[in-house]
Amino acid sequence: MTIQVLRSLICEKEFGETVIVENSSYMGVEVLLKVIIDVAKEKGVPILIEDILDTFPVYAQHLKLLGNDILSYEKINILKIGGVEDLGKITAKVPFESDLRVYLSMYREAFANVTPREKFYDLVFGLDRLFILNDMPVESSTILSAIRDYITNHQRIAFYFVEHPLMDELMTKPLPIIEDIVTSVLRIEQDRETLIVNVIKDPWAMKARTKKIMIPIRDVFGGQ
Repeated sequence: MTIQVLRSLICEKEFGETVIVENSSYMGVEVLLKVIIDVAKEKGVPILIEDILDTFPVYAQHLKLLGNDILSYEKINILKIGGVEDLGKITAKVPFESDLRVYLSMYREAFANVTPREKFYDLVFGLDRLFILNDMPVESSTILSAIRDYITNHQRIAFYFVEHPLMDELMTKPLPIIEDIVTSVLRIEQDRETLIVNVIKDPWAMKARTKKIMIPIRDVFGGQ
C-alpha cells in the first residue's frame, strides 16, 4: 500500500470525528502531519494547532529540513500552551498552570477565542506531556473529562498526537479510556524504512476493509 491509502483515510474523515494517533516510530508523526496539511490545503480547510509545552516545533522543523515548510500554509493558527519556543502564527498563549482547574479554565477561554468560524482541523500535540505532569487519579480523570467535552464538537476534525511508549508508562493508564471515547485509533510503528499504520478503530477502515497501511518513507520524502 502507498501514501495514497493514508490520504484516502484522511480525506474520508468527517467533521465531528476525533482521532488518537499513537506513535512508536521515528517519522510517523511527520508523515501524517504532512498528509493532513496537504489535504487541508486541497480542501481549503483552516487548521488550528494546539502546541502543549513546545511539542509541535520539533516536528515542523524536521519537516522543513526535509523540504516541507508546512507553516507556509496561510490558514494555520497556533494556540500555544506553555513552553518557550514560538514558531508559526501564534494567535493565543495559555501559560501552563500547576493548578489543573485554573489551566483548563484558561484553555477553554483561549480555545473559544481562536477557533475558526468555519469548520477546521484541530491538531493537538503534547497531550502525553500533560498526562505525565498530572499522573494521579483525580487529575487524570479531570483531563479525560475535558477531552470528552470536545468530542461532540462537530465544527472540527481532531487529531491528538501522543507517543505511545510515554502513555503506556503512566500509572493512571488513560490511553484505553481515550481509545474508547474517540472515533478513530491509529497506531504507527516503523520497520526500517517502512511506516506501518495500524488502523485499530475507524469508520473508514470498516468500509475499506483495511487494518494496516504500509508506507515506504521514500514515497513521502523521496530520497531525502
